[in-house]
Amino acid sequence: MGTPSFDIAIVGGGLAGCSAAISLANLGYQVVLFEAKAYPHHKVCGEFLSPECIHLFDELGITQQIRALHPVPICHVQITAPNGATWISKLPGEGWGISRYGLDQLLADHARLQGVEVCENTCVTQIQGGLDSQFSIETRSQSPVQVRVVIGAHGKRSNLDRALNRSFLKSHQPFIGLKNHFQGPPLSDHVALFVFPGGYCGMSEVEGGIANVCLLVRQDIFRQTADDSPANIAKFIDWMCQQNPYLDRWLSQATPMLDQWVSIGQVPFIRKQLVERDILMAGDAAGLIAPLAGDGMAMALHGGLLAAHYADRILQQPQFADVFLKNYAGDWRRNFADRMRLARALQAFMLRPNLLTPSLHLLNRIPALGDFLVRHTRGSYPIEQKGVSL
Repeated sequence: MGTPSFDIAIVGGGLAGCSAAISLANLGYQVVLFEAKAYPHHKVCGEFLSPECIHLFDELGITQQIRALHPVPICHVQITAPNGATWISKLPGEGWGISRYGLDQLLADHARLQGVEVCENTCVTQIQGGLDSQFSIETRSQSPVQVRVVIGAHGKRSNLDRALNRSFLKSHQPFIGLKNHFQGPPLSDHVALFVFPGGYCGMSEVEGGIANVCLLVRQDIFRQTADDSPANIAKFIDWMCQQNPYLDRWLSQATPMLDQWVSIGQVPFIRKQLVERDILMAGDAAGLIAPLAGDGMAMALHGGLLAAHYADRILQQPQFADVFLKNYAGDWRRNFADRMRLARALQAFMLRPNLLTPSLHLLNRIPALGDFLVRHTRGSYPIEQKGVSL
């Protein structure tokens, strides 16, 4: 039996990976997608789709399927400081609350229907080769797969990043992310953010009457409050609630739905290389926006489509591959870098409640400033593609 061969391999079956796979399969390419876990599964994610996502789903041909999951309409964002200072703003359109448990499964199923070879429970351990010849994809459970183009959509940080010796791993990242689902008091059409020293906790409703609760905290704060034991999440949650009574009020009336909190350590908010060894990086593998922006899922979908666009160009005109790789990095930054910088700056205020309170008062006095921040921490559609045409 010969070595399996495809036009394109996509590593990672989340939003970026699936959107790229669907787009490329629709163009007639033979696509293989590797997902390290089995569908469906929970992920640390705010589970909020920014308003521009409806256009992305239209392009992927899955809008009606998404609506059939009954996503929760979300129209406002609310931030509450520990002392009760609050700011509320209207989103520039209707967003949706939807779980990654349901959404990722739907995307993977649709990818299969379009002809994508979806390999679940398949961890990619190494990628050899490059665009000048072919790539060889090595996994723990299968024979090597030969492909012409690779898109890396494997998430925030993974063993593959270490195998590729990516430079961002050399920098310590002082953040931990936690997520759980709750049955609790209704949240209306709001994304609610509750701030505490060294972190913030966001919550919004998803399908099925469930509230998604997802938080980011500095690692040193978590260790101090959890007796330096990652397993002692409950003790940290108790401490967090003591810091913000408004958050405590909601959680004290809510019941967790998952047996354990889903967690991730060393969450990287630093710049990453967008092309590694001729591999197009997409989604969180390319860069991570601060969660307070509420645009991570939209960026992943956007980024997957952008990577698919350039994969198509490379396959159509391989003699210009180096130019397309450079243009991909430029277009990615043009689409996403400004909102990422703004979100990082805003996160610095969120992590310091003494700075946050006067900032919220300012936003209440100048509503146009708040509207500006909401608009400029998310994207528009269609995606800008200003690379050189050949």
